[in-house]
Amino acid sequence: METAFGPVSNSEQRIEMEIARDLAKHAVYLAPLALITGFVAARGAGALGAFVALVVVAGNFLASAAMLGWAARISAGALTATALGGFIVRLGVITVVGIGVKQLDAVHFSTFCIVLVVAHLGLLFLELRHVSLTLAYPGLKPEKEKA
Repeated sequence: METAFGPVSNSEQRIEMEIARDLAKHAVYLAPLALITGFVAARGAGALGAFVALVVVAGNFLASAAMLGWAARISAGALTATALGGFIVRLGVITVVGIGVKQLDAVHFSTFCIVLVVAHLGLLFLELRHVSLTLAYPGLKPEKEKA
């Protein structure tokens, strides 16, 4: 594909997946801190709760990006419907996972909930530093060249 600015690669066409993968990568980087904090808070059940919450957060971001990327190729109306409907569906999935986690004695529910909320918000705020807000470089900011 070619634009007025030059050729566009497939990776540039999937901006949402690029950002979601970056969010998931940052979740992996922050996992040791979350697991240690969960372990200190509630031993093994806390660490397991933190792990499950991080998996849910990363899965939520990746599912959102996949759904929006699919809908963006169809139409603006499909994108809007997918953004609104997909949010409700993903929120329902998170609720069902939370209800399932609450039933398990092996997972500390409070740790799960705290890590779920803090990871969602923290990763989004962390990602603000990495996202380019210009039309010249949509998606993630380009890497700075080392001299």
